Amino acid sequence: MELQEFITETLLEISNGIREANNIRLGEKATDPNASRTFFLRPGSKADNGAGIEFDVAVTTKKAGGGKAGAKLKLSVVEAELGGGGGASKESVSRIKFTINIGQWVG
Repeated sequence: MELQEFITETLLEISNGIREANNIRLGEKATDPNASRTFFLRPGSKADNGAGIEFDVAVTTKKAGGGKAGAKLKLSVVEAELGGGGGASKESVSRIKFTINIGQWVG
């Protein structure tokens, strides 16, 4: 999975999960905008204050040139792939850590 796809899916799943948890807890009152929600994602980026979404991911960069005139560089979240192939490739793994700032309350 590419890093961009991983971040997008993770952020959407977190926000959708928070909303769904509140809706399930509220039951029939879920459509009432004045109903008191229980679960929230706090605005900001300071994890110490319970804000932001912190990522710490291992990524791979893979350069492959399987007999072609060029090589392709790809940045992906670490995952395993099995299978044979006749191409030569070079892969390195790095870790990146970052926090996504939350612009408004989610929940």
